[in-house]
Amino acid sequence: MDSREITARACAALVGAVLALAGAGKVTSWNQWRANARRQHLWPIVAVALPPLELVLGAALLVLKPAATVLGLATLLLVVFTSFLALQVTTKSQVPCACFGANVNRPPSWRDVLRNLALIALMFTAAAFS
Repeated sequence: MDSREITARACAALVGAVLALAGAGKVTSWNQWRANARRQHLWPIVAVALPPLELVLGAALLVLKPAATVLGLATLLLVVFTSFLALQVTTKSQVPCACFGANVNRPPSWRDVLRNLALIALMFTAAAFS
């Protein structure tokens, strides 16, 4: 394995770990996640589908060689999340994002947006080096 592949795998794995933790946090605090999702006016199907999607994408990024489809889907998901968070911050929403389940029960902040932008940058790095 050369340094480019190592870089791609490391970037993908880091994002994968974050997505898997986010999905696991939602699953382990399901009732709180669903309550916050309702307060955020998320469609019920989105609230139900999101944790398994995060878990599957997270696992794929952690254990598989970076593939364009998985990198693209994870990046798209992060762009949607980041846009949603930025909207919540700019409208001064006080509804907890529950991004990581009940472990994070505070309103979204620019710190959350910046974290996601860094994750997106990691995804672009993984794609460029794979």
